[in-house]
Amino acid sequence: MAVPRSPVAWALVLLVVGLAGVAAAVALWWPRTSSEVHRVAATVVTPASCGDPDAYDRVELKIDDQTHTAKLDGCGHQRNEVVEVVVPADTSGEFTVQAATTTPEGMPLETRLTVMLMCLSGLAGGLYAYLWTARGQPTASAEAA
Repeated sequence: MAVPRSPVAWALVLLVVGLAGVAAAVALWWPRTSSEVHRVAATVVTPASCGDPDAYDRVELKIDDQTHTAKLDGCGHQRNEVVEVVVPADTSGEFTVQAATTTPEGMPLETRLTVMLMCLSGLAGGLYAYLWTARGQPTASAEAA
């Protein structure tokens, strides 16, 4: 004889599904910062015209009390303009820096949203399968008849 599910059991199932959805959302929306990204203020010393195919501004920046000159992956800045840049891990020799505004800080919003919706649809599918199997089970009142 099958025992009917009580409201407490349904509340526990819904609580688990809800907590799993919240955990997936928190895991995806939590800000991710990379420890490898090092931002520094750099001053443009030689601007480049954007008409050239290999147009790179030259910037001067200070890393660990040493002044370096590097190529900026960009063009069209003014001389003595201060630009915040992202410095690569290896600064020995000639290196190229990127403007900090052009580098992403984490997973793009579209990717986060896509993954979160995939997780929630999986949870909804699992709940639907659970409800479908629970619907097929006989209850105590059906067996008494």
